[in-house]
Amino acid sequence: MLVVVLVVAGVAGGVWWRVWVEDPLEAQLAELASDPAAALDYLAPIDDAEQADTDDDTSKEDGDLWVPSDEAHQHWDQLADRRWGTKGITALTQALAAASSLRNTDTSTDDNRRATWATAQGVILLANHTGQLTDQAKANVGVVLGNCPTELMALAQRVHITATGPDGYYTTTPLTTGGTDQQAITTATAHLMYEVADSTEAAYEISRSATAYTAARASQYMNTHGASTDTLADFYARNADALNLLALLGNTTDAVNAGTAASTDLLTITTNTNGQHTITHTPTTTPQPNPTITTDTPGLLTPAYTNAFNAGLINNPPDPNTTTWYTVDTNGGHHITLKTNEQQRNFYTWVTDGSGNSLGVKDVMNRIGINGNSERWRTTDEFKEYYGGDEW
Repeated sequence: MLVVVLVVAGVAGGVWWRVWVEDPLEAQLAELASDPAAALDYLAPIDDAEQADTDDDTSKEDGDLWVPSDEAHQHWDQLADRRWGTKGITALTQALAAASSLRNTDTSTDDNRRATWATAQGVILLANHTGQLTDQAKANVGVVLGNCPTELMALAQRVHITATGPDGYYTTTPLTTGGTDQQAITTATAHLMYEVADSTEAAYEISRSATAYTAARASQYMNTHGASTDTLADFYARNADALNLLALLGNTTDAVNAGTAASTDLLTITTNTNGQHTITHTPTTTPQPNPTITTDTPGLLTPAYTNAFNAGLINNPPDPNTTTWYTVDTNGGHHITLKTNEQQRNFYTWVTDGSGNSLGVKDVMNRIGINGNSERWRTTDEFKEYYGGDEW
């Protein structure tokens, strides 16, 4: 519903009229940016019957498939039929960014499924309105795509968008949840990635969130299956595939490296009674304003070595009392901080000297980096052609 506001004013030469149109939906969507739960309730509403099932700790399912409510389908049909302007699309991306943060939980809860379904509907809608994406909207889309890390890895590796990696590396709910068409969501995700890749803010957000997810999943997987340098390297190589593709598409290598290094700000390290460290991550809801983008950022080294330390893969850790870049918390969790030139310089010296007598870690990690040289993609045109983007 649009609200038409008419102003009549008198001036010396007569009367002038001023008319403008206000869309209350824009304000409603923008307000949801700070409340992921409210954003989810708006973007994936549940009907009374489903609410009763939820109260009984069950979900509305068809066999093993979660089913969106009729109200949710009708809601998105209405959103798809709207005439969107730049302000409306920007507000929608804000709400989607918030709701998408609820999809990467470790268990397939109803909220996870709802958030995943709403994210998929939003990605498809936005892919049809890329001409309305402002700089702020692109940054918001960066948050949305950053909360779709396994899908970006799948795009980079040319595998099905629902792929979960070898031996169940990833536990995310697939974007095809609730009946979303796989081809439609694959094309739309690739299209959005292509359109926002040239935004430094979007590239920063995508790499920050995707890498934080990788760090968390690598930690949790190795805690269950056993820690090894090869496993850690495989997790980060897959992440690097997605981020090198992103850097190639938008020529944003510095922003991607900066976001990757900043991923450790989203990590939490806990320690159990057996001294085992587990890394978890906090999905982002809003883009970081004015992120610092510099050249020669350590990129993947910061989170990767955080994993290596906490998985016990570093044979001789440095003394935290005399090291500028390395600390140990009261529970024994290992933390790396590479924000100053001195910290980076001292860290690189430590790596050059053998990474704490851990040459296997050093050799593997030195081969994984973000430089925009994608092993699987040569040009942006190749990416567009593969995913049906001739008219992008």
